Amino acid sequence: MTSKKTMRITRTIYLAGLTLALLAGATAADAQSREGRWEYTLGVPYQLGSTVTYDGGTVKTDSDFGFGMTFGYNASEKVTWSFGLKWAGVGYDGDFADSQGAITGISGTYDAWGLSGNLLFNLGQGPLTPFVGAGIGYTWIDTNIPNGAPVTGCWWDPWYGYICYTEYPTKTVNAFSYQAMGGLRYAFNPRTFLRLTYASQWVDTSNATPRFDVFGLEIGWLF
Repeated sequence: MTSKKTMRITRTIYLAGLTLALLAGATAADAQSREGRWEYTLGVPYQLGSTVTYDGGTVKTDSDFGFGMTFGYNASEKVTWSFGLKWAGVGYDGDFADSQGAITGISGTYDAWGLSGNLLFNLGQGPLTPFVGAGIGYTWIDTNIPNGAPVTGCWWDPWYGYICYTEYPTKTVNAFSYQAMGGLRYAFNPRTFLRLTYASQWVDTSNATPRFDVFGLEIGWLF
């Protein structure tokens, strides 16, 4: 098992444990107005595997966990807007055609960061509330594929002397993204809630517009 995979599993276990601990101390409550209140969430998205075809090759991505957070405002009982940030490290296998037309296979893990602005419509006012929504944002993807000569930098440390490191520039992709979502929100008490979301996200790159389906589980607080 690679160190990156071990770190992802450890992080997922930690977040799941934190969520269970918070839920264990929460008790169900009567409905309370959300209007005019801010909210903050921490969550664990799970991105399903996908096949992406574009000019020059095909990439098959694994299913994998990530980490996300949102900060939002309940403009009314039915309308919530929020800003979200999420990260995922996803394994992939791909086939690429070089300038001579030869097919080369490659595998690795890419890192994706996403920012989004979202608008949610709550379809009720009780503790258990279904919702639908949509969002638009921007996605940064680092393929971790070297695409240039290594760069070495050094600095002086008063204890250890000169310390040097080497970095490899990698291929990155930046693109606008948009998503549609739906799910359920459950309020445990006037301050704490759980949100389960299913979202489809499209990343509008220059070569393709792949779709990624994501399940998300969030624990949130109203204030």
